[in-house]
Amino acid sequence: MKIDFNWIKSKLAEDSRQAVWIHLGLMCIVVFLLVVLFFYIYLPVVTRHGETITVPDLEGMQLAQVEDFLEDRDLRYYVADSSYDHRLPPLTVLKQDPEKGAKVKVNRRIHLTINATMPPTERVPNIIDNSMKQASQILESYGFKLGKIEYVPDIAANTVIKVFVNGKEVTEKQLQEGFSLPKGSKIDLHVGDGMGKNEIIMPNLVGMLQDEAEVYLKGSGLGIGAVIEEKDDTKEIGTVLRQKPAVGTKVKVGTIVDIWVSN
Repeated sequence: MKIDFNWIKSKLAEDSRQAVWIHLGLMCIVVFLLVVLFFYIYLPVVTRHGETITVPDLEGMQLAQVEDFLEDRDLRYYVADSSYDHRLPPLTVLKQDPEKGAKVKVNRRIHLTINATMPPTERVPNIIDNSMKQASQILESYGFKLGKIEYVPDIAANTVIKVFVNGKEVTEKQLQEGFSLPKGSKIDLHVGDGMGKNEIIMPNLVGMLQDEAEVYLKGSGLGIGAVIEEKDDTKEIGTVLRQKPAVGTKVKVGTIVDIWVSN
């Protein structure tokens, strides 16, 4: 079928209804062609339609490295959030979205969570009287580092006795009331050694009154055990008649001593 352009030209020149419809038809054809060209030719070329990129692993990278790294791969980034991990340097990428290995379009923006430059403060938990293992786990969960551990004489073996920060003791009262430090701070501990490292010679308690014997034992790092009454009319009531362990025996600090007293 041959299109008669001269006829169309003559009709367009007329001032008639037919000429108006021809104008509208031509406009529709032009608009249709423009839409087809934009969506099916221009837009796919500009956006590289159908082309995908595998998201690289950014976790653990420094933020300063990320921009050039992504630009070379036709990707962008956006810092969406920050958190804190004392084990990593500031401005380290902690998380990313989409995750590594995901397929995304060219120029996709990767949302990042980075390690904060200033650590947030956190309340120090009261770990006094906790076992060494428990205290270590609790401090780690709160974001603190376990510092210097010093074993001190105490009957509570491997139990936290005192807490120190920068050489200064933090009392149990302070911990209960609320004592805060920046996350990542080192916390030093005094831990009981069970009083088992030192040995002493068992003192002679025979002839002492019970009260005197108990004070003497405490001052020697020993504990009072059973107090057994025994009839003896020749001694003042409450006088120590016998003891166990026996006098002169080598015992560990913290040993419990039983005594027999006159009734």
